[in-house]
Amino acid sequence: MRTTILLTVVLAVFAVAGFAQDDAAYSALMKSVPPTVAAIRGATDNATADATKLADTFDKVAAYWKGKDEAASKLAETARDAAKAIAAGGDKAANLQKVQGTCGGCHSQHREGTAPNFKIK
Repeated sequence: MRTTILLTVVLAVFAVAGFAQDDAAYSALMKSVPPTVAAIRGATDNATADATKLADTFDKVAAYWKGKDEAASKLAETARDAAKAIAAGGDKAANLQKVQGTCGGCHSQHREGTAPNFKIK
């Protein structure tokens, strides 16, 4: 009986630590979005590398929300697809608008606090 309780406690601690690391990685991803969007917006020629980086970021964001909140995952996929379109030479302004159009809806549902101390709801 003690062994079962101890094992349960140990697993719970590791699960909480895993979620904390996952949340920290997610926060780091989200903090990389504004400077990458700014780099794409400011690019006078080819924004392919930054758009590819942004698409990869939103692919990871979608994976983070998969199974937690499908609407948030879909918003991240929409942003990813728009970033991919920029990388492929699509309309930069229109696709950046799509990327940024996903932000408010997701943030209002899943972010609380004030900058720079946002927390995931």
